[in-house]
Amino acid sequence: MSEAEGLPVLPHVAGEFYAWLWWASETRGAHFELGEPVGAVELWVDERLAFRNPDDTKVTAVMTGDNPAATLEAKAALAGGKVLQELRLGMRRDDREFLVTLKGPSMHLQSLKLPQVVDDGDEEILFERIHLYDEVVFVLGGLFAQFAAVRTSDEWAQDVLPGLHDWVLGLDE
Repeated sequence: MSEAEGLPVLPHVAGEFYAWLWWASETRGAHFELGEPVGAVELWVDERLAFRNPDDTKVTAVMTGDNPAATLEAKAALAGGKVLQELRLGMRRDDREFLVTLKGPSMHLQSLKLPQVVDDGDEEILFERIHLYDEVVFVLGGLFAQFAAVRTSDEWAQDVLPGLHDWVLGLDE
């Protein structure tokens, strides 16, 4: 939501969500069990990470290419206090694979790649693509709901923050 819609955007929430997705996807082996009705999802950081300084909205560092999440520079950016501004995710649900970039404090969907749709006519293709788009939004909603439940629980301070800290510094290996 935006301030124009009546609710303020809380910029730190998106950065925390992006970092949690990255950390959880690596520590869970890409597997997320989101419960009913979403179910199981595989999730990984794909070919783009963009960082900003905490007191600015402009991107200051971008890592792209094959698996930028595995580079020392990416974790060094987090360790140095930078905040994730953009995150490209790969997502697999059942036999469908999606690529999506989440951007900014409002978590805008950008550069969405949907699975190939079988050509059964123009109208059928349109409805199938709408259904696939809705599926991505549905899964992202399930991921955010899981993040919000953890973020507002005692688990955040007791387990997640220390786990994230150790992961960023490479102490969990």
